[in-house]
Order: sequence, then structure tokens, then C-alpha cells
Amino acid sequence: MMQTITGNAREEMNTIEQLRNFLRTAGDEGGAKAVADLLEKADAEELTIAFCGHFSAGKSSLINSLCGKTVLPSGPVPTSANVVSIRYGRSRALIHPAKTSENPESEALETSLSELAEYCKNGGAYESIQVWEDVPMLAGGGVLLDTPGVDSTDHGHALATHSALHWADIVFYVMDYNHVQSENNLSFAKSLSDWGKPLYLIINQIDKHRERELSFTHYRSEVEASFHAWQVNYTDILFTSLKEQNHPWNQWEELPLLIKALLERKIELLSYSLVSSMRHLADQHVEAVQAAEEEELTTLLEEAGGEEAISRLDMELDVLQQEDKHWNMLAEHEHKRLRQELDHVLEHAHLTPAELREAAGEYLESRKPGFKAGLWFASGKTEREKENRLERLTGMLADQVEGQLLPHVRELLRSWGDGHGLWSAALEQELDEIRPVTDRRLIEQTVKETALSPGYTLNYCKDLRSAVTADCRRKALALADRMLAQLAAQAEARRAALASARTELLAQADAAGRYRARLSASAAHATALRSLLPQAAAPDALPRPAAPAPAPAAESTAAASAAPADAAHTAAAGAHAAAAQPLASTVAAQPAAGGRRTRLDAAASRLEAAAALLSPYPAMQAAVRDLLARAAALEGGRFTLALFGAFSAGKSSFANALLGEAVLPVSPHPTTAAINRIMAPASKERHATADVHMKSVDALREDLKYSFRLLGLGAPGAEGWQDAVHALSPEGIHPAGRPHYSFLKAAAAGWEEAEGLLGQQLQVNLEQYRDFVASEHKSCFVEHIDLYYDCALTRQGIVLVDTPGADSVNARHTGVTFNYMKHADALVFVTYYNHAFTQGDRQFLNQLGRVKETLALDQTFFIVNAADLASSEEELQSVTQHVQEQLHANGIRKPRIYPLSSMLALEAAEQGEASLRAASRFDVFEDDFSAFAAEELAGLSIASAMQELGRLRSRIVQHAADARYSVEEREGRLERLTHIREGLEQTLLSLSDSSGATVLSGETDELLFHVRQRLAYRTGEFMAEAFHPSVLREGVGDLRSVFASCGRELMRLIELELSQELLATTLRLEKTGQSLVRKAIQRCVEDMNHQLEGLDCTMPEPREWAVPELIEISLQESVHWKEYWNSFKNPKLFFEGSGRAVLQTRLELVLRERIGEAVEQQRERMSSFYITLVQEEQTWQTAQLREQMLETIRGMEHALTGGEQPQVWEELASRIAALEKSAI
Repeated sequence: MMQTITGNAREEMNTIEQLRNFLRTAGDEGGAKAVADLLEKADAEELTIAFCGHFSAGKSSLINSLCGKTVLPSGPVPTSANVVSIRYGRSRALIHPAKTSENPESEALETSLSELAEYCKNGGAYESIQVWEDVPMLAGGGVLLDTPGVDSTDHGHALATHSALHWADIVFYVMDYNHVQSENNLSFAKSLSDWGKPLYLIINQIDKHRERELSFTHYRSEVEASFHAWQVNYTDILFTSLKEQNHPWNQWEELPLLIKALLERKIELLSYSLVSSMRHLADQHVEAVQAAEEEELTTLLEEAGGEEAISRLDMELDVLQQEDKHWNMLAEHEHKRLRQELDHVLEHAHLTPAELREAAGEYLESRKPGFKAGLWFASGKTEREKENRLERLTGMLADQVEGQLLPHVRELLRSWGDGHGLWSAALEQELDEIRPVTDRRLIEQTVKETALSPGYTLNYCKDLRSAVTADCRRKALALADRMLAQLAAQAEARRAALASARTELLAQADAAGRYRARLSASAAHATALRSLLPQAAAPDALPRPAAPAPAPAAESTAAASAAPADAAHTAAAGAHAAAAQPLASTVAAQPAAGGRRTRLDAAASRLEAAAALLSPYPAMQAAVRDLLARAAALEGGRFTLALFGAFSAGKSSFANALLGEAVLPVSPHPTTAAINRIMAPASKERHATADVHMKSVDALREDLKYSFRLLGLGAPGAEGWQDAVHALSPEGIHPAGRPHYSFLKAAAAGWEEAEGLLGQQLQVNLEQYRDFVASEHKSCFVEHIDLYYDCALTRQGIVLVDTPGADSVNARHTGVTFNYMKHADALVFVTYYNHAFTQGDRQFLNQLGRVKETLALDQTFFIVNAADLASSEEELQSVTQHVQEQLHANGIRKPRIYPLSSMLALEAAEQGEASLRAASRFDVFEDDFSAFAAEELAGLSIASAMQELGRLRSRIVQHAADARYSVEEREGRLERLTHIREGLEQTLLSLSDSSGATVLSGETDELLFHVRQRLAYRTGEFMAEAFHPSVLREGVGDLRSVFASCGRELMRLIELELSQELLATTLRLEKTGQSLVRKAIQRCVEDMNHQLEGLDCTMPEPREWAVPELIEISLQESVHWKEYWNSFKNPKLFFEGSGRAVLQTRLELVLRERIGEAVEQQRERMSSFYITLVQEEQTWQTAQLREQMLETIRGMEHALTGGEQPQVWEELASRIAALEKSAI
């Protein structure tokens, strides 16, 4: 019978002790330890208020503010790696070292609060930290609990938080304003909600809200809708800011009042919390027990044939018994039945009709003594009459047997045999031979001489009939006995099969019995456990904070615009603007306005001027064409700047700062879900318009298939896939799969509107463009968008590319990201100040590291956005250093890092406020970026153009020298030129790539070998990330389903990593191929220039190489995770024991084979692709060299035969030299 909490402390303690003893007896030491904590908690009568949430969401700062002093270290990088509890008392801290096998009984260390920061960072070494401080609010038995961030790069932080939740009575989940809808926030809040304890949501840093970008009412409704969709039950939401106390939506002052109100209801809430924790721990125990028994139960169920088979076992055993009985009695029963039916046929056979009886009488009369026939010659006539009468009776009897008896007997035997499957052609033949004796001997022998009398005929006919039927019976039964023998053999065989089946059924019945016993024992165990649990009514309505009062319109507007100014003053303090420098060795800053376009246009003008000077001279017409082509390329040249980063890192805000206007939609919720390119319009009419390229039906189908497969939903049907999505629940989905959950939900919501638009290109205005970008139910159907916008940045030819977050569903399209990494002129990676490095960034950065090693220039810029949130210069440097360390850890060497505030930069541009611009630190980045775009990158193009002018000048000088030769010297030189040209042509013809194919094939094999090695080496890392204790743990529901989702995540990680490795391999092969071509052409250039004095052939500008279209990698179906479920007993054994290692060992061979197969599929494609490219590129560059050579020789020939005087050429060379000097 269930107990009831009465408030009696002793009763509570007894209940908790009983639960602890029960779990300990059951062998659940972890559960017993947690219940022991509850025992300690009940004894202390403390109400614990836990603060959980994203790392750097402001938990520690909030707690410090509640305490009225700095108790905990705080900052924008992860600081708390331990669970820290704060109580009222003498100022001190007690550090509890983690227990290890080497040191199982470590004593707690007491320290001062000033030394606490270092302990808080080293989470692995310490189990927990207790702090006492003079905090009056906690004097009545309150405890504040600070937990590690749940989304830091250290998974142990989330585990530490989960392991401490049983201590909490009230939970405040703290989120950064800009990251409320991150998948980690939603899923972790859901897990907190499932505990059933009072849950409050705190959205911190509400000062980031900009009413002009998004109304507060709309923001709040979106937040509430998200948590509702994830089935998160919470009491209320608070919006807080420690930075701007007077912000119109700030509810900070309500938080201490709320906590005070909760502490006043300590006894009630503590009792309810203890019951909730006991129930949750009991549920976890039951789930763990069930998980531990899952393998054996599954085995027993398989042995029993399944649930449906178990339900039929008794019936099937009864059927077998009845069937065996049937077959056992069949031969005897059929023998009896057949005799009865045969007797019936024989008995009712009409063998002696009146005619036959009359003939029988006449025959018997002829047998009487003294019978005579006729008077004359009586002796002879009598004998003949006797014979005739005998023959007549014999014939009539035979006819009756054939007509009235045998057909029925034969049909009986035939139908009986056929009915038992025994009948055959041989039996049919034997059946024809069944014929009773009806000859004259039978007729004669049947007569009883002594009984001849007038009434004897009837008796005689009876005797005759009996003789015939007896003979027929005997012969028919002989055939029947042979069939019955066959039937008996069949019956024995059937009984043997039935016996075997019965043995199997009995084994199934035994397994079913043990299965039911296990289930019964498990149910009894759960019932016994739950019978210990008390009931506690949910507390009365919990206290709620006063809702923030909407500010008047003017005040609200003032707050929205004044806030940045305040931030600017804060940011500017302490030499904020002047001292800011990126952690990189960069060139001196140059003016940003128009520098790139101005230099390119000036270079183009010089080339056009040179072309105009050369155009009158026939010898220089090829050079004129080349100069004009180069000038056009410089004038129309675009510069692609690609933005990357995790969701809500501030990419769109950064893009707006670059554009100088709020062009892209900015929201604290995810916006950019497709590639956005912002570029200059071709005409005024196209300004502020966009081309929206919708996904094709096939492309959308592939995206749906991938997400369905990743979530374990099978393949989406052509019709009705929306129903499967509507039924989809976030529970049991791996955190990495949650973007796919959101994508499917958005696709289902927007399908009706988007279906008819798929495959189309739509031209829209700016507002419609923003809707396509920001509305997920629309953006999920978009392939990419080209926005045409006229501003200072785009007028320089810069194309700005805003990409989806590195952690979005589009991250699977690795080829798109790779192409921008490879082909973009500059890359900007944006990370967020308060979340300086997140899990979603790591694989992107690994790939970026691979790509950077093949690039000639360092063209990547790293932005730490929202730097205005820094409270001091020291804090800013700490965050920047943290980012640098994380980049180093992910293979990025010597990064150029820029902390800045794009929000302040945009507001400075809009308001013309110099102090905002200085506080934004944007100039430091923009100057370096402009120097890179206008000096480094544009400088290469300009230098190449000026090199061409120098080459032309040298050729013109040669023409002047040729014009000074005498007629005889000219003729001799012309003759030599003819011979030299023939030699040069031969040099070009002999240029071949004999070793390229061999080199590329060997390089492909070696590179792919290392790809396989690296993937194998990283399998353990991927296993640890996919099968993580924060995901695969008690209390998440169906562990089998979660296990499978972890497996699918493992395959996704391997697929993604393999795709990126293969794409990086194409870069390395391209570099090798280009080197082969360059060396061959270089040798040829040197040889040709050596053969002819004055010939100044140069290396042709290489063409851009394409990337091979690789076969899509799909490993999801290659592993059936239900086959590996037996490697998982329960979370404790899996993670603390050898479970995960055993699973990894089992998987390694399979994964190695699958990866090897996937790599082998690509090998031949890669090798042949680059061998062909090398041949094509070398052929093309050879043709370019030939054009250079022929152009130079034709010019020489014209100078030798033409009428231009040396002075003309010299004047022309002088004017070209002047153009060269003007570029310096």
C-alpha cells in the first residue's frame, strides 16, 4: 500500500532509507548512492535551487549577483567544470577530489574563495565543490547549485550536470538571448522537464534585444512555441540582464523575490522534490534493470518464437496432441471403416434378381434325379438341356456381378485410396483384377444335393450370393490391406514429425515459461520498488515573476537605440578601441573605401592605353587583343568573400556591417538556411531584388531521404511522408539529429505552399527575400539565393556569400562548403563571443585546416563577434586566446583573429557615430581585409598585368634593334628565324607527359591509403562522440531506440569525415597534377627562350581545375544496429565497464571494410579524372606557348621586313615604360 508524506521528517527518512536499502540489495550502487544523497538532503532540510544551461549563458554571474558578491568565477569561456553548491556560513570552500582506484578515500580539501577559480576549471580532478559565504538570502536553509555548461566542448560538463539533478528541488535553466532555440537547449530543457520538478526558464542578456529587428512579443511567442513543440513543461520564463538594469524587459529584480518566495515554501517544495527524485531514481533503476535483462529476455523471446507464438503455444500443443492421436488410430479406424463400407456394398448388391432365380430354379430342376428332356432320344436331349441351363445361370450370375457388384466395390476402394493419397496406376491395375469366381464350378459346388426340393431355389440363390460376395470381400480386403499398410507407414512418419514438432514446441514452451517468469519477476521487482514510494500532491500554484511591463513606444525606441551607445561607452573604456589588435602578423592597415576597385580599374586603364598605342602596328595585333582581354578581366573581376560559422554566431549581422546597411534579416533564432550571395546589380532596376532558386523535386527528395534515414524512419513515401513527420517526436533523437527533426517539421509545414514552386527561379523584392531567408518553412525548400544590392562593398566587385550554420542540416552538403573554401577569394569564420567555440564548428575547421595547407595565400579571417559584451580588456583577451587555442587544436596554425562588434559597426554606419565605430573594433578587421583584397590578392593580378607590359616593352626594344640591321643582315636573320621556328615547333611537339599517369596513380593510392588509416584511427573518437553518456543514459526512454540513434550518428560522422577527406584528397591531387604540368611547361619555356634570342615566352596562366563529381557516400544501411544491441547491458557497464570498447572492437572490422569499399569506389574515378586533366591542361598550355612563340616571331619578321624606322619602335617602348612606371 502506498505511503503518504505527512511532513513528518522521520517518516521521510525511513522511506528514503528503505529505498536505498532496496537499491543496494538489488546491486544498484549508483542509484543507492543517489538515494543516500537524498537522505543527506532530507536530514539537512535544505531547499536546493539549481542553475543549469549553456556554458557562458551567465549562470555564475547570475548566482554572484544573487549572492551580492563574487563567489564563483565567471566569464564568457567555460569556467565551471564542477557542480558547485553555495550555502550560508563562514566564508570557505570544500573541494571533494574525484575517487579513483588508486585513491578511493581522498579527503576533502578546504580552501579560500580566492583560490576557487582554478579548482572550478579542473572538473576531472574533483567530484564536487561546496562553498559557504555570508549570503543572507540562504540563511533559512537555501542552497544555490551552479552546474557546468551543457554545450561546451567538454562532454563531461553535461554529465556532471545530469549526475547532480537529484540534488535540485527547483531548476532554473539559463540561456543566452541569441541561443534559446539551439537544439542542445531544447533537448536538455526537455530532460529537466521529465524530472517533474518545478522548472523556470531564464533568458539572459535580454539587453541584446532590438525591437526594430523583432518585436519582443513576437520573440517571446516564438520561444514559447519552440518549448511547447518539444513538450517542455515549465512554470514561467524570466528575461534578465545584469548589464542594463533599466532595460524595459528586464525582470532581474523579480528573480531574488521569486527565490525568496520559493524558499518560504521550503518544507512543501522539499517534500515534493524528494518524492520526485525518488520516483525518478526508481524509474531509472527499473529502466536499468530492464535494460540489463533485455538481452536475455530477447533471447528467450526468440527461443519462444515471439509474443504472438507464445500466445498460441497451448493451442498448438493441444492441436499436436489431437493430431498424434488421430494418426495413431488412423490405420485401425480406417480398416474398420473400410470393412464396414465394403460389407455395406456387398450386402446391398442386387445379385439375384427374379430372372436369375428363375434360371437357378430351372438349373436345380435339371439336377433332380429322373430329369428328362423330351420323349424321343431323351438321353441326349437331357444332357444338352442340363448344360444349357448351367451355362445360362453362369452367364447371368457373371453379368450381375459385373453390373451390380464390382463397380461399387471398385469405386469404394478407389475413392478410399484416393482420399488418403495412396492411389496409383499400379493399384488401378490391381483393381481391375478383383473379380469373384462366378464359373460353372461355383454354380455346381454350391448345390446341396440332399436339399433339392421345390422350395430350395431361394436358399440356393442365397448360398450362391454368399459365395460370390465372400470371394469378392476377400480379394477386395487383400488390396485394402496393402493400402492400409502404406497408410500405417505414413501415419508413423507423420507421428515422428509431430513428435519432433512437439519437442520444439515444448522447448518454446519452456523458454516462454522462463520469459514469463522473468517478466513477472521484473514486474514484481518494479511493483515492490514502487510500493516503497510515497505519494505527494503537486505543490499549489508556484510563484511567478511579475510580467515585464511593456514600455511606452517612445521609451522602447529610446531603449533600443540608447542601449548600443551605453555598450559603446562600456566597450570604449580602458583603451578598448585603441589597444585592439588581431592575434596575427598583418600588414599595416590601408584605407578601405574603394581601394581594391580603384587599383584594378587603374591597372585596366593602363592596359587599355598600351593597347591603344600598339593598335596601329600589324606586328602587335595579337598583343593588343591580349591586353584588352586582360583589361576586361580586371574591370569585371569579382572578389568572393564567404562567411561561415555556427548558427546564431552573427554571420548575417557581420554581413550587414560589411554592407553598411541592415540588408540581411537578423534574429536571435536561426535564419540563414540556404546559400545567400549578395552582389552588385547589373542594372538600377535590379537593385534590392533577388533571384530565389528553389530546390528541384529530386534534390528535395534526397534531403528528405537523408533526414528520414538518419532519424531511423526508413524511406519517405512519394505521398504521405508528411504524416510520418507529424507523428515524429523529439524524444529518443540524438542531439546531432535534431536539426534534421527541425528540417522535416519545417518541410511538412511548408509543403503545401512550396510544392508547386519546386525547380523554379523566383524574382522577389527585398521583403520577400527576407522572408525566404528567415522563415524556415520556406527556406528549407531553397537551393540558393542571389541578392542584388548596390552599395560601396558590392561596387568594388565583392560578392558576399552568407552560408548556413556549420551545425545546420545543410552541413551534409560537404561539396558546397568545400567549393567555397577552395574557390572563394577570402573566407571569414564567425564565432560568437559568449560561445566562443561550439561543437558544430569542429568538423568545419578540420576541413578548413586541410584546405588551407594547399592554398598559396592565407585568406582566412576569424571573427569573434559581439565583443562589446566584454566587461574588460582582460576578459576580451582571455576569450580571444581561448579561440586561438581551440583553432590550434583543430589544425589551424597562425590564425588571424579579430574580436569586434558587428552590431555596433552597423549602428555606427547608420548613425554616423565615430565613438560607436571605434568601440566596434571593426576598422581593425576592415583595414586588414582591404589590404588583403586590394594589395595582396588584387596585387597579384595587377603585377601579372604589369609583367605583361614589361614583356611587350622588351619585344618592342628587340624590334627596334632588328630595324637597324642592313638588308643583307635582315635577309640572313629571316632565314635563321625560319630554321629556328622549325626547331621550336619540334620542341613543342616533343613535349609529352610520359610519367604523369604513373605519378598520379601512385599518388592517388598513397593518399587514399592515408585516408583509410586516419578514418580507422579516429573511429574511437567518433564512437565517443556518438555513443556518449550524456545521450545514452537512464531516463531517456527506450534505450534500444537511443542506442540505434547513436549508431546512426556514428555513421553520419564517418560519412561526413570521409566525404571531407576525399574532397581534401582532390585538392592534393590537383596540386600534384598542376605541379607536373608546371614543371613540364617550365622546362619547355626555358628551352625555347634559349633557342631564340629575344624570344621571351612566359608560363601561361593556368586554368581553374574542376573538382571530380564523387560518388555519394552512404553507410547508414551497412550496419544493422539491432545486431549489436547485445553489447549494451546498461549505461554504467557500457561506459564505465568494457561495453563501449567491446562494441568498438566488434565494429572496427566492419567499418574498416565499409570505409575501404567506399574509398575504392572513388579511387579509379579520382585517378583517371586527374590524369585526363593533366593531359588536357598540358595540351592547352602548350598551345598557349605556341601562340606566344608565333606572335613573337611574326613581330620579328615584320620588324625585319616592315617600313617602321628604329625611332618609331624606340618611342613606343618609351611610352610603354612610362605606363609601367605609373603603376609604381
